[in-house]
Amino acid sequence: MSRKKSDEIGLETTFGTRVAYANGTLADNLSLQNFLFLGFTFYYTVIGLNVVWYALAFIIYSIWDAIDDPIIGVLSDRTKTKWGRRKPWIYLSAIPLCILMVLIWTPPTLNEFFTFLYLTIILIVFDLIFTTYTVNFNGLWPEMFLTVEDRSSLGIWRSIFTILGVGLAFLLPEIVIGDLVAADPGGYVINGIIAAIIVGATIAIMIKFGCFERKEFSKDVEGAPSWKESYRITFKNKAFMIYCVIALAIFIVYGILPTVLPLYAKHILGSEDPGLILLIGLLVSAASTPLWMYLRKKLGVRISYIISASFWAASLLLYLLAFNELTGYIFIIFIGIGLGGSLYIYDQGIAELIDDDELRSGISVRREGAYYGVVALFNRLSGAINLIVLSIVFAGAGWGDYELADPAQAPIILPIVQIFWPVFILIIAVILLYFYPLTKERVEENERLKKQLHDKKRKEVSI
Repeated sequence: MSRKKSDEIGLETTFGTRVAYANGTLADNLSLQNFLFLGFTFYYTVIGLNVVWYALAFIIYSIWDAIDDPIIGVLSDRTKTKWGRRKPWIYLSAIPLCILMVLIWTPPTLNEFFTFLYLTIILIVFDLIFTTYTVNFNGLWPEMFLTVEDRSSLGIWRSIFTILGVGLAFLLPEIVIGDLVAADPGGYVINGIIAAIIVGATIAIMIKFGCFERKEFSKDVEGAPSWKESYRITFKNKAFMIYCVIALAIFIVYGILPTVLPLYAKHILGSEDPGLILLIGLLVSAASTPLWMYLRKKLGVRISYIISASFWAASLLLYLLAFNELTGYIFIIFIGIGLGGSLYIYDQGIAELIDDDELRSGISVRREGAYYGVVALFNRLSGAINLIVLSIVFAGAGWGDYELADPAQAPIILPIVQIFWPVFILIIAVILLYFYPLTKERVEENERLKKQLHDKKRKEVSI
């Protein structure tokens, strides 16, 4: 079925459209994770920026991040052009995002203050451009893919390209840079150029073959609430606020595992190749997606998410039994299965929340931008929280050099941040999911109401 026909009558999209759109998820993850993985090591160890200056830059960045994410989301919902609400912002952000992925590795080194100033400005501009892309890119999919079947199928490809993006973010530096601590700054620049080319290519494919806006929602911008009203509706949505904390928990675990794995692999497992262990976990994560797709369709988001988060927590505790490289490879398989479920179901839940808002907020308009803007803020907080935890646990341990001050403490220190901290967070997520109000029955009722509302919108547009 052609994209145009699908756009007009609201049926399922084509296989090619789903894959092309999901391809943009790789750009979403690679552009951000590449810096989050390398940024501290580059500026602290390679450039020599004092950790206090680095922390100050991130504090300023975090304050800005708390401001721009929700603003860009509401701005997207209220944008009216002949090209739609989301697409113009994606077009405008694509090339600047690629350029910034290179510039972030080219700080001036005259003195620490200028390096700090450059880092702060780059972080602010990078976050503005990245948020513009990711909020509008993610805001498109619940509108483009309306049916459970379409979203379930798309979810598999979203998970696959998420894994590819994260995998490239962690593995590309090993290939291009090598020793991250002893590397020349030029290696980081080359890594940035290659990553930017990949990001640019994937966005171009997504725009060309997997990006459209449905006509039946073209009038939603006319009924979009004011800035103040939009924030009021969003933050009063109990289900969404619970989901934001759940998402924060999932992304705390998602972020901490690859960050600490190099140390864990070296000091606990005796492995010098954490990248391969991570790769196996990511591949298993992608391969497990059909299982979670089946459970999501059979049990709904809430129950399948509880199963996924519980399994992930249990698999992390199981990793305590890994004592060498071989067992590290074996037990990472179970962690990969849990990771795959949490990543797949996360997106499905947000789409259901946006449908629920359209039907029950009283204004009958889709506000993907507002919701993705706020949830992006919570997700970004995960990095700051992990940084605080790592700073406390690794105080005086020589973190910047990837060496523990006292390796004999490794069996005590590393399980705290690699195992027990994420398990604690996942337990919180499971408890919140138990009280999450979007049950399978409510979602099924929403599907019936949604069909009636969208049929009405199509008739209004065709008049």
